[in-house]
Amino acid sequence: MRKLSIAEFQAHHRGPTFTSVLPGHVVQKGGFRVYPEPNFRTHDEPGRHVHPVPEIFVIVRGSGAIEVDGAEVDEFQAGEAVLFEPGEDHHLISRGAEPLIFVWMHLEPSPA
Repeated sequence: MRKLSIAEFQAHHRGPTFTSVLPGHVVQKGGFRVYPEPNFRTHDEPGRHVHPVPEIFVIVRGSGAIEVDGAEVDEFQAGEAVLFEPGEDHHLISRGAEPLIFVWMHLEPSPA
């Protein structure tokens, strides 16, 4: 897991390429989520939540805790991006009064 400030994204970002976040990767698919309730845990289905590709969350609003492999390892806030590596069991937990709003994207290696 890596946490980045959105300000760290380089000015050349356009389209699906994330060269300064994860060199050599592009967006495979993604979406936008809003969770108005505090203490909401993403991917709250039973068992581990993992992907064979990296996943990045760009936090638009709200704050909370980052959970990796069942343990809270860090916190996040609006204006940050959280990148999970392939195979990491990962969740975000909303904390505070503001709704948690984020964009999520699965990344894949860019075609050569």
